Amino acid sequence: MLKSSYLIRYSSFQFKRSFHLTIPSLTAGQTQYHGQKNSTWWDKYDSHVDPVQTRTDLLNMDDLDERHFRPVKPVIPTYQSFSCFHDPIISRVIGILLREGNRELVEELIHKTFRTMKLIQTGKYNRAKTKEERDSIECNPVTLLKQAIKNATPIVRLTRIAKGGTLYSVPIPISPIRATFTAIRLLIDSTHDARPHDQRFWTLFAKEIMDAAQNQGRTIKKKQEIHRNAELNRAYAHFKWQK
Repeated sequence: MLKSSYLIRYSSFQFKRSFHLTIPSLTAGQTQYHGQKNSTWWDKYDSHVDPVQTRTDLLNMDDLDERHFRPVKPVIPTYQSFSCFHDPIISRVIGILLREGNRELVEELIHKTFRTMKLIQTGKYNRAKTKEERDSIECNPVTLLKQAIKNATPIVRLTRIAKGGTLYSVPIPISPIRATFTAIRLLIDSTHDARPHDQRFWTLFAKEIMDAAQNQGRTIKKKQEIHRNAELNRAYAHFKWQK
Protein backbone atom coordinates (compact mmCIF):
# COMPACT_ATOMS: atom_id res chain seq x y z
CA MET A 1 0.00 0.00 0.00
CA LEU A 2 2.75 2.39 0.95
CA LYS A 3 4.74 1.44 -2.13
CA SER A 4 1.81 2.07 -4.48
CA SER A 5 1.08 5.48 -2.92
CA TYR A 6 4.74 6.40 -3.25
CA LEU A 7 4.75 5.44 -6.93
CA ILE A 8 1.61 7.49 -7.58
CA ARG A 9 3.07 10.57 -5.90
CA TYR A 10 6.40 10.14 -7.70
CA SER A 11 4.73 9.82 -11.11
CA SER A 12 2.57 12.90 -10.48
CA PHE A 13 5.69 14.82 -9.45
CA GLN A 14 7.47 13.85 -12.66
CA PHE A 15 4.44 14.90 -14.72
CA LYS A 16 4.27 18.30 -13.03
CA ARG A 17 8.01 18.79 -13.47
CA SER A 18 7.91 17.99 -17.20
CA PHE A 19 4.77 20.10 -17.62
CA HIS A 20 6.33 23.09 -15.87
CA LEU A 21 9.45 22.90 -17.99
CA THR A 22 7.39 23.18 -21.18
CA ILE A 23 5.31 26.23 -20.18
CA PRO A 24 6.79 29.35 -21.84
CA SER A 25 5.27 31.72 -19.24
CA LEU A 26 7.23 30.30 -16.30
CA THR A 27 10.18 32.24 -14.96
CA ALA A 28 13.75 31.03 -14.81
CA GLY A 29 13.51 30.19 -11.12
CA GLN A 30 10.44 27.98 -11.63
CA THR A 31 12.14 26.04 -14.43
CA GLN A 32 15.33 25.57 -12.35
CA TYR A 33 17.33 27.75 -14.75
CA HIS A 34 20.00 29.60 -12.80
CA GLY A 35 20.20 32.63 -15.06
CA GLN A 36 18.34 35.93 -14.91
CA LYS A 37 15.61 35.82 -12.28
CA ASN A 38 12.71 37.32 -14.24
CA SER A 39 13.50 35.88 -17.68
CA THR A 40 11.97 32.89 -19.43
CA TRP A 41 13.56 30.30 -21.67
CA TRP A 42 11.92 31.66 -24.78
CA ASP A 43 12.66 35.33 -24.06
CA LYS A 44 16.32 34.55 -23.47
CA TYR A 45 16.55 32.50 -26.67
CA ASP A 46 14.74 35.07 -28.84
CA SER A 47 17.00 37.91 -27.70
CA HIS A 48 19.91 36.56 -29.79
CA VAL A 49 20.06 37.09 -33.54
CA ASP A 50 21.60 34.86 -36.21
CA PRO A 51 25.23 35.55 -37.19
CA VAL A 52 26.47 36.61 -40.60
CA GLN A 53 27.43 33.48 -42.53
CA THR A 54 28.49 34.78 -45.94
CA ARG A 55 30.87 37.46 -47.10
CA THR A 56 28.18 39.08 -49.26
CA ASP A 57 25.92 39.63 -46.25
CA LEU A 58 28.86 41.00 -44.29
CA LEU A 59 29.70 43.57 -46.98
CA ASN A 60 26.04 44.57 -47.41
CA MET A 61 25.38 45.02 -43.68
CA ASP A 62 24.61 48.64 -42.85
CA ASP A 63 25.32 50.59 -39.67
CA LEU A 64 21.75 50.22 -38.40
CA ASP A 65 21.76 46.43 -38.52
CA GLU A 66 20.50 44.82 -35.32
CA ARG A 67 23.63 42.67 -35.07
CA HIS A 68 25.52 45.78 -33.91
CA PHE A 69 23.21 46.27 -30.93
CA ARG A 70 21.86 42.81 -29.98
CA PRO A 71 23.71 39.69 -28.85
CA VAL A 72 24.60 37.26 -31.62
CA LYS A 73 24.16 33.51 -31.40
CA PRO A 74 27.40 31.54 -31.18
CA VAL A 75 28.39 29.58 -34.26
CA ILE A 76 28.99 26.09 -32.88
CA PRO A 77 29.05 23.91 -36.05
CA THR A 78 32.01 24.54 -38.35
CA TYR A 79 29.83 24.54 -41.46
CA GLN A 80 27.92 27.61 -40.11
CA SER A 81 30.99 29.76 -39.70
CA PHE A 82 30.54 33.44 -40.51
CA SER A 83 34.17 33.87 -41.55
CA CYS A 84 34.65 35.01 -45.13
CA PHE A 85 37.68 32.68 -45.35
CA HIS A 86 35.75 29.57 -44.32
CA ASP A 87 35.61 26.73 -46.82
CA PRO A 88 33.92 23.37 -46.14
CA ILE A 89 36.50 21.44 -48.21
CA ILE A 90 39.40 22.85 -46.18
CA SER A 91 37.56 22.08 -42.94
CA ARG A 92 37.06 18.52 -44.09
CA VAL A 93 40.74 18.10 -44.98
CA ILE A 94 41.65 19.44 -41.53
CA GLY A 95 39.20 17.02 -39.90
CA ILE A 96 40.67 14.03 -41.73
CA LEU A 97 44.25 15.07 -40.89
CA LEU A 98 43.33 15.69 -37.25
CA ARG A 99 45.08 13.52 -34.68
CA GLU A 100 44.46 13.57 -30.91
CA GLY A 101 42.46 16.80 -31.13
CA ASN A 102 45.48 18.97 -32.03
CA ARG A 103 43.60 21.20 -34.47
CA GLU A 104 46.04 24.12 -34.26
CA LEU A 105 48.90 21.94 -35.51
CA VAL A 106 46.84 20.70 -38.47
CA GLU A 107 45.75 24.23 -39.38
CA GLU A 108 49.40 25.32 -39.30
CA LEU A 109 50.29 22.43 -41.63
CA ILE A 110 47.53 23.45 -44.06
CA HIS A 111 48.67 27.08 -44.01
CA LYS A 112 52.27 26.05 -44.72
CA THR A 113 51.05 23.78 -47.51
CA PHE A 114 49.12 26.65 -49.10
CA ARG A 115 52.11 28.94 -48.70
CA THR A 116 54.38 26.41 -50.46
CA MET A 117 51.88 26.01 -53.30
CA LYS A 118 51.57 29.78 -53.64
CA LEU A 119 55.34 30.25 -53.84
CA ILE A 120 55.77 27.50 -56.45
CA GLN A 121 52.92 28.70 -58.64
CA THR A 122 53.97 32.35 -58.34
CA GLY A 123 57.49 31.43 -59.43
CA LYS A 124 56.08 29.63 -62.49
CA TYR A 125 53.91 32.65 -63.25
CA ASN A 126 56.85 35.05 -63.06
CA ARG A 127 59.00 32.84 -65.28
CA ALA A 128 56.31 32.53 -67.94
CA LYS A 129 57.12 34.51 -71.08
CA THR A 130 53.77 34.63 -72.87
CA LYS A 131 50.33 35.68 -71.75
CA GLU A 132 48.87 32.27 -72.63
CA GLU A 133 51.29 30.53 -70.29
CA ARG A 134 50.44 32.92 -67.47
CA ASP A 135 46.72 32.44 -67.97
CA SER A 136 47.14 28.67 -67.72
CA ILE A 137 48.88 28.89 -64.31
CA GLU A 138 46.57 28.83 -61.28
CA CYS A 139 48.04 30.61 -58.25
CA ASN A 140 45.14 30.12 -55.84
CA PRO A 141 45.95 27.13 -53.57
CA VAL A 142 42.30 26.61 -52.60
CA THR A 143 41.33 26.24 -56.27
CA LEU A 144 44.19 23.79 -56.80
CA LEU A 145 43.05 21.73 -53.79
CA LYS A 146 39.48 21.53 -55.06
CA GLN A 147 40.66 20.56 -58.54
CA ALA A 148 42.93 17.88 -57.07
CA ILE A 149 40.09 16.41 -55.01
CA LYS A 150 37.83 16.48 -58.07
CA ASN A 151 40.41 14.64 -60.19
CA ALA A 152 41.10 12.07 -57.44
CA THR A 153 37.44 11.31 -56.71
CA PRO A 154 36.51 7.72 -57.70
CA ILE A 155 33.08 6.83 -59.08
CA VAL A 156 32.91 3.23 -57.81
CA ARG A 157 34.17 1.26 -54.86
CA LEU A 158 34.58 -2.40 -53.93
CA THR A 159 32.65 -4.10 -51.15
CA ARG A 160 32.82 -7.66 -49.80
CA ILE A 161 29.69 -9.81 -50.20
CA ALA A 162 29.49 -13.40 -48.97
CA LYS A 163 27.96 -15.85 -51.45
CA GLY A 164 28.02 -19.61 -50.95
CA GLY A 165 30.73 -19.42 -48.31
CA THR A 166 32.97 -17.27 -50.52
CA LEU A 167 33.72 -13.56 -50.24
CA TYR A 168 33.45 -11.66 -53.52
CA SER A 169 34.72 -8.14 -54.25
CA VAL A 170 31.67 -6.49 -55.76
CA PRO A 171 31.87 -3.05 -57.44
CA ILE A 172 29.10 -0.71 -56.32
CA PRO A 173 28.43 3.02 -56.83
CA ILE A 174 29.98 5.32 -54.28
CA SER A 175 28.13 8.15 -52.55
CA PRO A 176 29.38 11.74 -53.08
CA ILE A 177 30.31 12.16 -49.41
CA ARG A 178 32.32 8.96 -49.32
CA ALA A 179 33.88 9.74 -52.71
CA THR A 180 35.19 13.07 -51.43
CA PHE A 181 36.50 11.40 -48.28
CA THR A 182 38.24 8.74 -50.39
CA ALA A 183 39.89 11.39 -52.58
CA ILE A 184 41.22 13.30 -49.56
CA ARG A 185 42.38 10.04 -47.99
CA LEU A 186 44.22 9.09 -51.18
CA LEU A 187 46.02 12.46 -51.22
CA ILE A 188 47.13 12.05 -47.60
CA ASP A 189 48.18 8.41 -48.00
CA SER A 190 50.16 9.21 -51.15
CA THR A 191 51.97 11.96 -49.26
CA HIS A 192 52.86 9.61 -46.40
CA ASP A 193 53.99 6.86 -48.77
CA ALA A 194 56.42 9.13 -50.62
CA ARG A 195 57.68 11.00 -47.60
CA PRO A 196 61.45 10.80 -47.07
CA HIS A 197 63.00 11.68 -43.75
CA ASP A 198 64.65 14.87 -44.99
CA GLN A 199 61.49 16.65 -46.26
CA ARG A 200 58.60 18.20 -44.44
CA PHE A 201 55.02 17.06 -44.74
CA TRP A 202 53.67 20.34 -46.13
CA THR A 203 56.22 20.36 -48.97
CA LEU A 204 55.28 16.89 -50.21
CA PHE A 205 51.58 17.51 -49.62
CA ALA A 206 51.75 20.66 -51.74
CA LYS A 207 53.51 18.78 -54.56
CA GLU A 208 50.99 15.94 -54.39
CA ILE A 209 48.07 18.38 -54.60
CA MET A 210 49.58 20.18 -57.58
CA ASP A 211 50.25 16.87 -59.35
CA ALA A 212 46.70 15.66 -58.73
CA ALA A 213 45.34 18.98 -60.01
CA GLN A 214 47.03 18.15 -63.34
CA ASN A 215 45.85 14.48 -63.36
CA GLN A 216 49.30 13.21 -62.47
CA GLY A 217 51.08 11.64 -59.53
CA ARG A 218 50.53 8.76 -57.11
CA THR A 219 47.02 9.81 -56.10
CA ILE A 220 45.70 9.53 -59.65
CA LYS A 221 47.37 6.13 -60.01
CA LYS A 222 45.62 4.91 -56.86
CA LYS A 223 42.27 6.12 -58.16
CA GLN A 224 42.90 4.35 -61.47
CA GLU A 225 43.81 1.20 -59.53
CA ILE A 226 40.42 1.32 -57.79
CA HIS A 227 38.67 1.62 -61.16
CA ARG A 228 40.83 -1.16 -62.60
CA ASN A 229 39.92 -3.54 -59.76
CA ALA A 230 36.25 -2.66 -60.18
CA GLU A 231 36.54 -3.45 -63.89
CA LEU A 232 38.15 -6.81 -63.15
CA ASN A 233 35.32 -7.74 -60.76
CA ARG A 234 32.45 -6.47 -62.88
CA ALA A 235 31.21 -10.06 -63.37
CA TYR A 236 30.05 -10.02 -59.73
CA ALA A 237 28.24 -6.68 -60.00
CA HIS A 238 24.82 -8.38 -59.93
CA PHE A 239 25.53 -9.66 -56.40
CA LYS A 240 24.73 -6.23 -54.96
CA TRP A 241 20.99 -6.86 -55.60
CA GLN A 242 21.08 -10.27 -53.92
CA LYS A 243 21.02 -10.88 -50.20
